[in-house]
Amino acid sequence: MNHSLLLNRITLLIATVAATPVLAEEDSMPRWGLGAGAIASASPYAGRGTRYTPIPLITYDSERFFFRGITAGVHLYDNDLLSIDFLAEGNFGGIDADDFGRRDLALNGIDRDLLEDRDDSVDVGFEAQLQGRFGEFSLKVVADALDASGGYEASAEYGYPLEFGERLTVTPTIGVSWLSADTADYYYGTLDEEVARGVVSYRPGSATIPKIGLDLEYNFADKWLLLGNVTYTLLPSKVGDSPLLESDSATGVMIGVLRAF
Repeated sequence: MNHSLLLNRITLLIATVAATPVLAEEDSMPRWGLGAGAIASASPYAGRGTRYTPIPLITYDSERFFFRGITAGVHLYDNDLLSIDFLAEGNFGGIDADDFGRRDLALNGIDRDLLEDRDDSVDVGFEAQLQGRFGEFSLKVVADALDASGGYEASAEYGYPLEFGERLTVTPTIGVSWLSADTADYYYGTLDEEVARGVVSYRPGSATIPKIGLDLEYNFADKWLLLGNVTYTLLPSKVGDSPLLESDSATGVMIGVLRAF
């Protein structure tokens, strides 16, 4: 699930960048950004290993509507300090059963052939972002719109930008996500149909997942931005002990280039 968390972190990074002078010229509305990037994410799922994924970086922001990477939505309220949005975003936390490592699962007492896929989905909900001299704070609550897990998630994140000259900004971040029991059980537990086939029953229930990260923004060649992010996620013991996992932590790295129009 770290892959999805990293994609959502990139979306929040793009949202922050969209408010910088490079993209947010007062007489330039709507605003566009176009670029490309890549993600390397180490999954905690048994045998999944590290995923390398190219990603398009496309942004559009008007007074009413926005699109940023895997997120689209409507501005409900927006000023220099506070923004409140209704949004829909991709949830790419799923995994095909065939992508598990057969031998790795066997060490946990699981036969891969008895597992079901964990599907990707689309989440919908609300996000509030607060920005000022104190730093950047975001709060988001979303629910599974396609009923893959049937659950919901609430997350909060704080970052404090550190400027090095006029071009480079580095932002340490700290955050936490709360998963409902339906969400955590679907992605980290075993399903009823799997248990009926003989797979051990495991349901972690609702879970709180902390994470830390570091964002990088470098402005070069007028309207070009180099973006970077590294995120470390630590799973609580009741999630990390799942027989579907081989690790209780995950790390993701992203780098990309974005051109403002």
